[in-house]
Amino acid sequence: MSPLQTTFGMRDGLRPLRFKLFGVGGAGCNVVSSSSFPSVAIGSSKKEVDRCANSQKIVLSHEILEGLASTDISVLTPNMMPKEVIDALIDTDIAVLIAGLGGETGSNGIRFLASAAKMISKPSITVVSLPFSVESLSRREIAADALSDLKKRSDLVISFANDKLRKLVPNLPMDKVFRVMNAIMERPITDLSRVMIQPDVQMMRQIASGSDEFRLGVGLGRGINRDLAAIKEAFDSPWFDFDPISVQSAFLVVSSYPVDFKEVDATIRAVHSRISNAKLMFGSYEDPSLGDKLRVTLLLGRPTSA
Repeated sequence: MSPLQTTFGMRDGLRPLRFKLFGVGGAGCNVVSSSSFPSVAIGSSKKEVDRCANSQKIVLSHEILEGLASTDISVLTPNMMPKEVIDALIDTDIAVLIAGLGGETGSNGIRFLASAAKMISKPSITVVSLPFSVESLSRREIAADALSDLKKRSDLVISFANDKLRKLVPNLPMDKVFRVMNAIMERPITDLSRVMIQPDVQMMRQIASGSDEFRLGVGLGRGINRDLAAIKEAFDSPWFDFDPISVQSAFLVVSSYPVDFKEVDATIRAVHSRISNAKLMFGSYEDPSLGDKLRVTLLLGRPTSA
């Protein structure tokens, strides 16, 4: 029997899910500061969150963040959490938690947010970046511990090793490299927000449960066979450091303008042929900004053996 294939449910006239970004710490606040999504900036100092002009701002001390992050979720209750955090989580359909792991604020803050979302049964997608290999051992160990916790607390975890980014933009100065990373981290959220409706949440959780960590590949194609060009670029992602045939869970979003459903169907079949053992959830939407290009956004569950 072939693995499950199912489509996201967005259609004309249906209400899309409300996504809200929660940026935690320096890297998380950097992402939400340039985002058009409703957002909350959480930091351990006023200076950290003030850069996020259009976000709700919450300042919590290192002690509070560490205490909440280390508390067993089985004993957590809503009244143990800062009220403004719980209220912000309640007021959305999906909470998107974003941080750079390795520092105290991001690593502890995103763990407690994931626990809070789980505690109130709020669907959550966690997007994190991991330290460069040249960074200190302590930062890399903190990041590894936080990532391990997040896999148990969040519905879908998407990780980005900073080292891999250098393969995409080898000649950019570091400040511009991080701006590229901000856009890359938001890409899967933008695409999922365009295709998901409320009934999709349960299926998303079911498919995401097949892997505890997902990686992103994005490809653009134009001209004849643009779908194949976009697929190739997506699978060439530096974050896909494993054999796709061993992938068990995947999400695919195809975007173009206008959408050619025959082309979308061909794209889905071509992608599935490379990950034939995976449960696949897919969707498509129109994006006028693409002009004559087609975009493939692919989230692959990292095999546990990788």
